[in-house]
Amino acid sequence: MIRPKSRKKTQGPNSPSDYFPDIDEWPKHWMGAKEDLEIGRGLLALFIPFIQRLIDERLAKKTIKTHGWNLNILGREIIERLNQDDKDKRDASPRELILHFIDDEGGPLLSFWDPSDITDYRRHVAYDSTCRKLLKFMTSENN
Repeated sequence: MIRPKSRKKTQGPNSPSDYFPDIDEWPKHWMGAKEDLEIGRGLLALFIPFIQRLIDERLAKKTIKTHGWNLNILGREIIERLNQDDKDKRDASPRELILHFIDDEGGPLLSFWDPSDITDYRRHVAYDSTCRKLLKFMTSENN
């Protein structure tokens, strides 16, 4: 009798840093001023459990990476707005910032977005999807 070869299930990446080795550096990339670093670290502290949830849900690696990169963009956009238009929000907690800048339609309009560029349009649609998913995660009863 010939036995079929058993397939070993290889365990994939288990943590956000497995997907994003530089994740701890994101706040440094977002900052425009020294005081932005603490805010960025607070935002990242909220993003990491969300990314972990995506991993735990066993979403495709590409999907997790897309959501992660969109969170990276969101962090940058929030910090940028604090330095430009919303300076009065600087004392808000990271959670309050996320709830201020994200709504049922998505995240803040991307500063580099060109609505006539179809690639930018697709990126913005994906980014808004990530923002809505993050909002749902943050406002669910479990968080």
